[in-house]
Amino acid sequence: MNKRRFSREDWIALGLAELSARGCDAVKLEAICKAASLTRGSFYHHFQDHETFLTGLAQHWMKTQTEDVAAVLDAETSARDQSLALTRAAMQIDYRLELGMRELGRRLADVDRIIRQADAMRLQVLSQLYVERFDLDPAAAEQFAYLEYATFSGIILLDPDMTPDRQQVLADLFETTIARALDPSTHLATKAQ
Repeated sequence: MNKRRFSREDWIALGLAELSARGCDAVKLEAICKAASLTRGSFYHHFQDHETFLTGLAQHWMKTQTEDVAAVLDAETSARDQSLALTRAAMQIDYRLELGMRELGRRLADVDRIIRQADAMRLQVLSQLYVERFDLDPAAAEQFAYLEYATFSGIILLDPDMTPDRQQVLADLFETTIARALDPSTHLATKAQ
């Protein structure tokens, strides 16, 4: 029986899974070939060098954990609904992969550049939502976006294995807190009670 040929996409999928499960050492050349039960020759059939592979991991991570998450936004819905949709999508990303990718970025400049692009895109999306939802000026919106992103990143650092229920509790708390702080109609409703 012939073994299915390992494609470039198979190597990337394996690399992402290994990075998420076992960290940066798991995507070293020898380790990833061992995990695939394949030779270096098979690896080099698809990648010019190991750095090209690692950069490919980062590019795939950027697409799935940033671009695809941002793609859930529907301009036809309210900014609040877009914000809630973005939060739900962000809660679906692989937190362990986030940690592994950032560690990889500390080791390789090309990966770090991709991470910085992802961070910039994430912050831009959040900032725009703050402008639209709360009618903030862009500078204030950037500050609130940074605060929200720092909270999200901190949660990943503190508890990358957080349960979905706990994620939802914290997301709801953050949403309520921000709405109370920034939504003028919430202030009016609170004063009226």
